[in-house]
Order: sequence, then C-alpha cells, then structure tokens
Amino acid sequence: MDKFLQHRANEQERAEVIAFIRSSAPDDAVTEEIFTKSWEQIDAEEEELKSHPLHYNKVRENLAIPQSRGIQFATLYRIAASLLLLAVCIYTFVAHWQSILNIVDPVHYITQRASAGQRLEFNLPDGSHIVLNAGSKLTYPDRFRNGTREMTLQGEAFFKVVHDEEKPFLVHTGKLRTQVLGTSFNIHAYPEENTIRVSVLTGKVSVSVFQDTASVTPQQQHLLTVNQQVQYDRHTNSFSKEELISVEHTIEWTEGKLVLQKASFQEVASTLERWYNIHVEANQLEVEDCTFTSSFQEGTTLQDVLKMLSITNRITYKIEGNTVKLYAGKCSH
Repeated sequence: MDKFLQHRANEQERAEVIAFIRSSAPDDAVTEEIFTKSWEQIDAEEEELKSHPLHYNKVRENLAIPQSRGIQFATLYRIAASLLLLAVCIYTFVAHWQSILNIVDPVHYITQRASAGQRLEFNLPDGSHIVLNAGSKLTYPDRFRNGTREMTLQGEAFFKVVHDEEKPFLVHTGKLRTQVLGTSFNIHAYPEENTIRVSVLTGKVSVSVFQDTASVTPQQQHLLTVNQQVQYDRHTNSFSKEELISVEHTIEWTEGKLVLQKASFQEVASTLERWYNIHVEANQLEVEDCTFTSSFQEGTTLQDVLKMLSITNRITYKIEGNTVKLYAGKCSH
C-alpha cells in the first residue's frame, strides 16, 4: 500500500489496489486507512510548499484551497458518489430522451387524401403550404421532431416550404428522397406510373435514390435550381435532367387545369381516371415511344378533352357509361 501511495508500485500492483478500493464500502477500515495516509501525504506536501511562501500563496489564491481539510473522507466519498450517480442519470436521460418523449407524448401521423376529381390544400405543422392533386395522399407527423421534417407522398403535390435551416424538409416517394430547406417545388410520383418528376419553382432541391442497393451510384443524386426538372425511371433506375422554359406550366394543375407533360399513353389514361373519376381501358397499339403534352382549362368536360386528344394525337375513343376505351395509332410528333 505504501508503494502505491509513494508512486513506486508497478502496473499490476496499482491495478490490484484500485480494484480493492472500488470494491470496498465507504466506511471500510482499510479504505479509510488508505485515504488517511493520502491526506497525510498531501499535508506533508503542503507543508513543503509552505516553505516557499510566494508560490504557496499563489497556488492557494488560484485554487481557493481551504485552510484545513475539514470534510472527512466519508463525506467526500458520498458527495462524489452522488455526483457520479447524477451524471449517469443525466446521460441516460439525454441519450434516451426521444424514446422517453415518444412514450410520454407520442407523435401521431396524419394522412391527407385528395380523391379522384378533387384537389386538396392544407398547411403542415411548420406552416408549409401543400396542394394535393387528384388521387394523391401525403402522410406526415402532427409535429416535427428529430431535427427533420419528413413525410411520404403517393401521387402529385406542390410544396411551398417554410425556410428552416435547422430542420431539412424531406419527401419520400418510393426509392427517391427529395430534400430542401425552404423553397417551392412540384413532385409527380404516382405509384402506377413508371416516371417520377421533380420540378423546382424557387430555391434549390436535392433529389437522390434512397435505399440500400448495389445498383445505386453516387451519380444518382441531383441538385436542381429554378426551372429545372429531373425525371427518374423506375424500371431502369436512371435519371434525366432538363431545363424548362418555365415550371409554371408544370404546376398549372394547382389552378384547376388538366396538364399532360410529356405523358405516355398509359399516363394519359391514368390521369383521365384520376381527374374525372372514371375507368379507362387503354388499348395501346403503336405508341410505345409516344408522349403527349396538353393543357386544358378548369371545367373542361371529359368529352372535350377526348375530342382534342383525338384531333392532335390520333387517339380514338369510345365511352360506355363510366368506362372510356382509348385507342391509339401511330405517334404524331
């Protein structure tokens, strides 16, 4: 023990003494003896320091050392143990704060739906404004925690996001994740369609594939700015990016207009189903690579839309009750 106090013990001897001290009770006689000798050694070193008054006084002034030991070992031990226990409790509480909070005050998820033939406008808990297109739904928490504002979209929505640097705004659409801080943008991502489109009206948007798969490459992350659009092909897991003259045309649907933007024949069929709440049978002939771009004013009837498509895109149709049969010939570019 003396070798330990005089710093002459080897590594194994020091380890044995420390293990003994840790396993001893606070009022254990041997433990008390160890700390008594420690105090005596400290007192001796203090007396030696006093022989150099100038140094001694400076040390006492800087460290505020009391004139006498005063507090006995047992008291110091209890104080140290209490502080250690408090530190452990605080660390545990902080580390599991979110779990505790979710139990005491759980987050509830809200799903907003726009039925076929309808649009829906609402605000998120952070004040961001959302417009849902027909046949779409958005799921989000009733409050945003964990430093992000995350939600899941099926369908099409226009987002006008409140700026918050401390809480990025994340929208999940299948494999894709769209992230912003504060901006306005449009996402077209109906699950029955092959193509996902993200278009930026203001600000900057990051679009990336978000899944653990070997097929994902670092190049599959794109930064979009004003009037830019990225298209993601679900089948080929590939992106294409382009500059638009104006994104305004892309979001005309928020004003009640029926918009077809480079839509495939199958996308035309599904859009008509959502917009007019009908069933469409698409009889695809020689239109594998055809795309359709049109815009119709709010209130345009189904018959008028079909007539215009038949004139400009060589589509023929037949209406049978609530079912529309579409037929397409060769592309007319």
